[in-house]
Amino acid sequence: MVEEKSFLFGDVEEPGDGYDEPEVDDGFDDPTDDDRGTSRRQWIILAAGFVAFLVVVVGAVVLVRAAFEPSEGEPVGWRDPVVDGSSVTVSWDAQPCAAPGDHTVRETDDEVVITVREVPKPTLCSSPGRVEQATFDLDDLLGDRELLDGSR
Repeated sequence: MVEEKSFLFGDVEEPGDGYDEPEVDDGFDDPTDDDRGTSRRQWIILAAGFVAFLVVVVGAVVLVRAAFEPSEGEPVGWRDPVVDGSSVTVSWDAQPCAAPGDHTVRETDDEVVITVREVPKPTLCSSPGRVEQATFDLDDLLGDRELLDGSR
């Protein structure tokens, strides 16, 4: 007497019970590479999937590092300079959610160049823009020197 086994799908037979899988010509000489019957095509697909996964992970790491990497910022145009002796205060329209960058002052005998910078954030932002101010102390009085915007 043969013992019947119950399966979820009644027509499925267990491996090794005399059922032979039909031969499929997949273009490879040997359809199996190992004892478990894994075909070369399956190994190639698995390797390609793993490589694609690595590419996505490396790309994500590069993007995240770039987003959080310190930056001196991008130059922003300023306006309304107020000169008080050897200090200059400038105003600018700050971008929503931007962080202050490295502001610089370059002085020569003929000119003073003030560069205001902001570091834009790579996120969606619903915050309104704002007017910012910064005061810069000069080495000498501005005098006859030309005051220039470093963003231009």
